[in-house]
Amino acid sequence: MVSQAVSVPVKITDGRWADELRRGSLFMRSLHDFGAWSVSDESRIQEMKDGVQADVCEGVVQRVDPAAGDDLFNAVEPSLRQAMKECFYLDKERIQFLKVFCMYGLTYLDDQKRFEKPDERLAEFGDTAVVIFDPAEFARRVMGALRRDYGDGFAFRASAVAYYPPDYYGPLNEFCKADEYAWQNELRFCVALADGEERRVDELGRTLFPLQASVEPLLLNVGDLTDITVAVPVERLLTLDLPEQVWRVVREAPLSK
Repeated sequence: MVSQAVSVPVKITDGRWADELRRGSLFMRSLHDFGAWSVSDESRIQEMKDGVQADVCEGVVQRVDPAAGDDLFNAVEPSLRQAMKECFYLDKERIQFLKVFCMYGLTYLDDQKRFEKPDERLAEFGDTAVVIFDPAEFARRVMGALRRDYGDGFAFRASAVAYYPPDYYGPLNEFCKADEYAWQNELRFCVALADGEERRVDELGRTLFPLQASVEPLLLNVGDLTDITVAVPVERLLTLDLPEQVWRVVREAPLSK
């Protein structure tokens, strides 16, 4: 039997930023800050690989198997191809400009009636865990604030991050990361902001617009969140010493009924 799970969103950060979040200040960085777009030297690449908040593969939209290649890869001079250990395509037109809000997914396994123990490395993100015990209402408030500030000039997506193994070759998107980061069990909001009023509808009926080509962060005021969040020291999260509001989430989840 496959375990069914409920994920409770948790933002792990330093105490002062936890207070700002609960007051309604949502700070969303561009994916550019986490990925490899601005990497210029090997020391920076290693620094990002060693860090917990960066992934040099952010922005990769296709991984190509060097043994099979593709039209572009196979057009490269043979001796150079043989020296290549990896081949991938990095998006520079869209993904780096997306604004992201990253959270940890505290996972409750419904059939086992228990929470998965969080990885100790999560403490490197900060000393405070802000548990969002009404995630649907949180998403509604974020959407409301975006509509207030940007009208219809934005796109919003929310998803758990999918983690791929080293031998995976194929398409990727902004919700994909290498499985060496799977311990982060990330939930992610992504926001794209429109540049101007131009719109077009594609063959699937989706409204498309030019993206703001800016890597500046987005600061969104979503209103007071103290009624749907609770802040605890990160050690309480790591030891699963969880406040009552968290248990209420899993008791009221559809899987538990």
